[in-house]
Amino acid sequence: MKKYLFLASFLLIFLIYLPVLAGNIPEEIIFASEERSNATNRDGTGLYLDIFRAVYGSMGIKTKIIIQSYNGSVSLVKQHKADAAVGIYPDMIRGAVLSKYPFVKDYVLVLFKKDKFSPWDGQQTLKNRKIAWMKGYAYDEYLNVPVMKKEFYTREAILHRLDRDQIDFFMDTRNDLESVLNKGIIDVSHYTVETVLELERYLVFANNNKGKKFKKIFDFRFPHLVKTGEIERLYKKWNW
Repeated sequence: MKKYLFLASFLLIFLIYLPVLAGNIPEEIIFASEERSNATNRDGTGLYLDIFRAVYGSMGIKTKIIIQSYNGSVSLVKQHKADAAVGIYPDMIRGAVLSKYPFVKDYVLVLFKKDKFSPWDGQQTLKNRKIAWMKGYAYDEYLNVPVMKKEFYTREAILHRLDRDQIDFFMDTRNDLESVLNKGIIDVSHYTVETVLELERYLVFANNNKGKKFKKIFDFRFPHLVKTGEIERLYKKWNW
């Protein structure tokens, strides 16, 4: 009985992979991503890269990362100069070749000066306030209240303006916010944070045959790695 179950499982996997294997599988997949602490580090380490190696390594595919801005990463994929843009919010790119599943969830926080906006009343506290975030993130599409958005190319610039009261809030993901605060640009004892959103991040693949092959592999392999517990192990490894 076990022999037949194994054979059935093998045939199922073969049939799923058959569309991918119909042509030659590329030796390397090129990812484009902004540098994110503990996710996509310049030295090739991080949660995201560990996940991608787990997904594609079983097929003998090497992974390469190009560090670029959020918008720049998307642009490289659109120009077919990269195979996938990393950590994309799905509503921000129209007609994209998205992975079927998100590979990580982000907790989006706001940083602001203590007692300046008290008591905290969730998103209502943000209404009509000056909110700054990184260029391309477009958090306003997910907020339930109107805000005066201010976009910047660096987190350091946002902190300086927040410290000088030129903006009211700095909105960013938990890991990225923690990373920039550790640089000592501001006195963190004067600030507090609140969680505003929970957003899922996806891969956006190049809209060509190569990108579609990589998508098929990811869409099959990722849920398998979730079931085996490998993805959860990687989350714990990087304290995500």
